[in-house]
Amino acid sequence: MEPLLLIPFIALGCGIVLELALSRVLSRAGKGWLAFGADLVALAALTVLIPRVATGGALDLDLFSWDQGISMALHVDGLALIFALMATGIGCPILLYSVSYMGDEPEGATRFYVLMLIFIGGLVLLASSANLLIAYCSWEVIGLCSYFLVGFWYKESAAVNGARKVLVMTHLAGYGLLVGVFLLYIRTGTFLYTNPALEAAFGTGIFFLMLVSAMAKSVQFPLHTWIPEAMNAPTPVSALLHSACYVKAGVYLIARMYFLGPWHPSWNDAVLLIGSVTMAVGVLFALVQTDIKRLLAFHTVSQLGYMITGLGLGTSLGIVAGLFYCVSHGLFKSTLFLCAGAVQKVSGTRDLRRLGGLIGSMPYTAVIWMIGAAAISGVPLMNGFVAKWLIYDAALVTGHRIVLFVAWMVSIFTALSFLKATNTIFFGDMPESLHNKGVREAPRAMKVGMGVLGGSCVLFGVVPQILIYWGVAPAVEGLGLGVMEQVSWLGVRTTSAGIEVTLGAAIAAAALLGGLGLYRLSPAGKSQGTTSSGVFTGGDPLPEGDDMVSAVDFIDIFEKASAPVYRLTDPDPLYLLVWRYLRNTAGALARIISPAVEGHPLLTAAACAGVVLLALWFG
Repeated sequence: MEPLLLIPFIALGCGIVLELALSRVLSRAGKGWLAFGADLVALAALTVLIPRVATGGALDLDLFSWDQGISMALHVDGLALIFALMATGIGCPILLYSVSYMGDEPEGATRFYVLMLIFIGGLVLLASSANLLIAYCSWEVIGLCSYFLVGFWYKESAAVNGARKVLVMTHLAGYGLLVGVFLLYIRTGTFLYTNPALEAAFGTGIFFLMLVSAMAKSVQFPLHTWIPEAMNAPTPVSALLHSACYVKAGVYLIARMYFLGPWHPSWNDAVLLIGSVTMAVGVLFALVQTDIKRLLAFHTVSQLGYMITGLGLGTSLGIVAGLFYCVSHGLFKSTLFLCAGAVQKVSGTRDLRRLGGLIGSMPYTAVIWMIGAAAISGVPLMNGFVAKWLIYDAALVTGHRIVLFVAWMVSIFTALSFLKATNTIFFGDMPESLHNKGVREAPRAMKVGMGVLGGSCVLFGVVPQILIYWGVAPAVEGLGLGVMEQVSWLGVRTTSAGIEVTLGAAIAAAALLGGLGLYRLSPAGKSQGTTSSGVFTGGDPLPEGDDMVSAVDFIDIFEKASAPVYRLTDPDPLYLLVWRYLRNTAGALARIISPAVEGHPLLTAAACAGVVLLALWFG
């Protein structure tokens, strides 16, 4: 029995109760500080558990038992702890950021912070519950929180429509998890996944039922189209739900299925295919976005593909790579979302076509954004570089060279996309409209929130062994997948198995430094800063009066050249066709049935009773 496991839930629960009880007393900032404090206590309580889980295995707490093997049981192993820490740890700087971001919101502050705390608690319970039925309830709770938070500005039709799409797509797919849980219960008589009997009952049908649920939650192709519509939420919601936590519930479920029983090789192949396609589709759609948050949303799709691919490789190194990527993505994508929110807050827009030259007015935000952009692009010294390098290494060791090639190409397109976005937002000339607004740096609380997350990207890029040895490795060992090889500074593997990738890194670094040296020695390099040159366009003329290549110029070229690809990889037209058919069919049935029900209620009730009796008789 480990009563310490209750402290995070008590802290978050107290925060929720106090938010409601003191809603008329506290200011908007006070409500933000209260939510931040509650989450900070929960984070501290979970941090205390790290040495015990890393060295002593899992911690269990059985609060009470019901009949038929049902109990409210908590099981915190390495996998559960790393996801619980991700929810509370990334939640802290986001809630701190929210103190300023939501400071001038005219209404809904209590609703906002209560839902954020419920969401964080829901994910912690999902990860730490040993009872699959309770885990499913937590799955749906975080789904409802996402629905309410995406629709936070419910007076705007775009927010309402986005919230509905989130709920419909993720909730309907979630029934796969529910059916899988009940099938396991029917076969074993228990909902506890820690029961060894589940291993024999875990089969292909249950695996794919759960996989569909995970695909919708973790925005895997073709169930990913809800996430760009969810970007009408407040930025802290986008940062917490749709980069750090909500989409990671699906990653947790797929990883947890390794605990339920050994995987058939065909399962790994299916997950690898889904992850690889998702990587490519996500980055292709990200390349043509002019809205900052939609650009980040599609990059979430792409980056989740990396994680699922790592899990699909099935080796200890692959699982380590997938989980390390999971945490790293939460850090750098939250950083980028918070920077995007700061830009939108002070400029009044998130349209790339209306931005530019902000580095002079927002130098701190620009630096933090570039750290996040470098991390997601895989630049050395950042956690994203280590995460990508581990994925490449794991794919190379297992012989999946096509997966390696796809991941490498997606990384190149990711860097290209963020080069475009960074140049468009922070460099060039500032539009006259922004000059008139007097754009200035974000408030202090927002800057601290962004800085903590951005600094973590650098920390775990330089010293990734901290995260790997104290978080990721215990999670993999708890899944029964063996011990990870040694990883040193910057993510370099020090065993002979990683020599190919390490040698490749050395060659790439030497080529980069050599190219830079040759450029500096060339006449163009020596004359840098003394002369100016025109924009290189490959021979295509720029529009009259335009002296730079903008985001729109690039998007138009790329979108026209790749139009067939976009048509083939966008499933929304099919979904909308099915939705219209169902809506029209339901309307027609309502027009037929409603008169009978309203005009002859007793006869209708008798007919329904007769149908039920016949069903019971033949059943």
